[in-house]
Amino acid sequence: MGAQEPAFAMRERVACGAIIIELHGELDILAEQELGPRVDALTERGRADIVIDLRRVTFLDASGLRLLLRARHRMLCRGGRLRVVRGVPRVSRVMRVSGVDAAFDIVDAFPPPAPAVPAVPSVQLVQTEFAAAEEPGPRDGSVA
Repeated sequence: MGAQEPAFAMRERVACGAIIIELHGELDILAEQELGPRVDALTERGRADIVIDLRRVTFLDASGLRLLLRARHRMLCRGGRLRVVRGVPRVSRVMRVSGVDAAFDIVDAFPPPAPAVPAVPSVQLVQTEFAAAEEPGPRDGSVA
């Protein structure tokens, strides 16, 4: 990126009742300083459902991890839910090696794919003939 352009970006949106925070680029100390207040503002809402999408993050260091952990802490304190969409292998490796991946509810995509609907077996109509049941009593039509 150019000298004037930041190497990171953030976009917020709402989908399936959750606030999606899409992070892009390099999550380093500068990104944490710039994006931290925005993430903090979004995690202020009590009992919110937040998803942090890391799929477009290209670099993650200790400052980026601190940003994620602070969001997690704030959501836990407010009774909210935080999920993280798995990043590229390099980002996932940093989370795994640092030991913080176990602290997050990590998903592969959001919204998650709909569960597969099992195929309904075809219904085969079977014609059945019923014989009239014989009722006990006289057959000549008289009433007993």
